[in-house]
Amino acid sequence: MSNQKNIILQLVDIDKSYGDKVVTKVLNNINLTLYEGEFIAVIGKSGSGKSTLLNILGALDKPTRGSILFRGKDISNFSRDEMANFRNHSIGFIFQFHYLLPEFTVLENVLIPTWIKSGNDTEDQKEKALNILEYVGLKDYSDRNSSNLSGGQQQRVAVARALINNSDVILADEPTGNLDSESSKQIYTLLREINIKFKTTFIIVTHDTRISSLCDRVIEIVDGKIVKDESQTPKF
Repeated sequence: MSNQKNIILQLVDIDKSYGDKVVTKVLNNINLTLYEGEFIAVIGKSGSGKSTLLNILGALDKPTRGSILFRGKDISNFSRDEMANFRNHSIGFIFQFHYLLPEFTVLENVLIPTWIKSGNDTEDQKEKALNILEYVGLKDYSDRNSSNLSGGQQQRVAVARALINNSDVILADEPTGNLDSESSKQIYTLLREINIKFKTTFIIVTHDTRISSLCDRVIEIVDGKIVKDESQTPKF
């Protein structure tokens, strides 16, 4: 990994355990450095700790031990409100289930993070949201209820929502797990285009070796430990 790239996220000596009387250690001494503009796959069997790692990177959960550094600043001891503010300004999320609000339009679903951030939306924000929807191929669907879209279209709305606040990092947890192979290919092509155009860092948890082969770097977790961290030439 080139030292000339800017470091965006670091995990230092991270442990994560759950339980009091019966303690289950999910992550064990994780040390990881992530750079701006990377397109990374995190792989591993179910229960290996992949999603827990993603939750800690995205400030959805706190480690039991260790430090999380974002652009060199330690955020591991942030309060709950500080964590929420950090997530809303710096991290975008795409999940296996799109978590759109079915009673809201496509445009309203994309604007939700701006409501959380500022309490309302402006004409500029609406215009920005429409521009992003145009980029993901859904501008003509902006006034349609999100429940009236295909699975692939709904996931494109989720991608647009992750982009609306100019997130530095987008974390994707099995983002095509519910999609057919053609829709999966289209979503990952879109994510890669965003990565290249906006230099957004992507960290993608996936079981799909076809998807991990498209990434620049593959991190494998086994029993809460990183056992592989390799750069590769994507197989487009």
